[in-house]
Amino acid sequence: MKLLVLAQTPPPVHGQSIMVKALVDGLPSVGIEVIHVEMRLSNSSDDIGRWRPGKVFSVARAALAARRLARQKGCDALYYVPAPAKRGALYRDVLAMGLCRDRGRALALHWHAPGLGAWLGARATPVERALALRALGNADLSVVLGPELEADAAALSPRRVAIVPNGLPDPGPFIPHTQGATCELLFLGLGSREKGLHDLVDAVSQLNARRPGAFRLTFAGGFPNSTDRRAFEDRTRGSGDVVRWVGFADEIQKRNLLTSSDIFCLPTTYANEGQPLALIEALAYDLRVVTTRWRAIPGMMPEKGVWFVEPGHPAGLAAAIESAAAAPPPGGVMRRQYLDRFTIERHLNAMKTALGLLGT
Repeated sequence: MKLLVLAQTPPPVHGQSIMVKALVDGLPSVGIEVIHVEMRLSNSSDDIGRWRPGKVFSVARAALAARRLARQKGCDALYYVPAPAKRGALYRDVLAMGLCRDRGRALALHWHAPGLGAWLGARATPVERALALRALGNADLSVVLGPELEADAAALSPRRVAIVPNGLPDPGPFIPHTQGATCELLFLGLGSREKGLHDLVDAVSQLNARRPGAFRLTFAGGFPNSTDRRAFEDRTRGSGDVVRWVGFADEIQKRNLLTSSDIFCLPTTYANEGQPLALIEALAYDLRVVTTRWRAIPGMMPEKGVWFVEPGHPAGLAAAIESAAAAPPPGGVMRRQYLDRFTIERHLNAMKTALGLLGT
């Protein structure tokens, strides 16, 4: 099979761009030829899914290049990642598909950012729903990250749906961390209110008010906008070493943070969240996890080693962290979940199987 991939790879670094790069780099190893057209739209985290006039030209240029290459190379299928549930992003898809979707060539949509189906039903105008169905409707294949996300993709009436979990390379052997007097909490990712960072900072403040020095939070990542950064700085002013922001962590720094942490925290309700890569990393490093029952998260976690919380309740989050800290280490339970379901090899083989449906 020859697959034309029209999608963005890093930068910026986020779950979708990381997985697109893994796909482009990895599919040839399982027998699928990839022709990649870079759809360079966002340069930073706060630009993702937002409208800018310059994006129109970028979309048009990439879509026309994809159309030309698909014909020149004799591609069997077009692979595309639909936009998140935002009005400007929907029009991006309408333009891209209008220029390069060929009804004689199979279309595979990979729903890394779920929510569009619900948005179309609740907030879109009749014209926008019609445009969305014309651009993205009746795809030959829709790939979703978990069974919890099938209904959203079904709103656009795909011919087939395949469930393919995300996957990451194995970080390899590491020495399990031994919890000390201070319980080390880790938050990796976008520092936004929707991701739960603000609630987490408040929860850590409550915990340390009761037990000074018992918990420390490290946040590695960037902010989506200046408002979220100011809110974080206001909350942490005067906190000393209780809350640390270390900025964007490269692979070596991230490994050090994961190996030195006791609990991974992600109390997210982020609209574009499907199956967070940060949680897969936490599983790979056998960390206890405190998170929410958001989107595909419940189905990706094992029965033990995870504490689910209600979003927007710092007191409940603090109680869950306290319970997790008092529990014994996972003893390999979390890592086994990673090895059984979320390695990059499993992901690529599952994608090969899914894409194979296009020929049936």
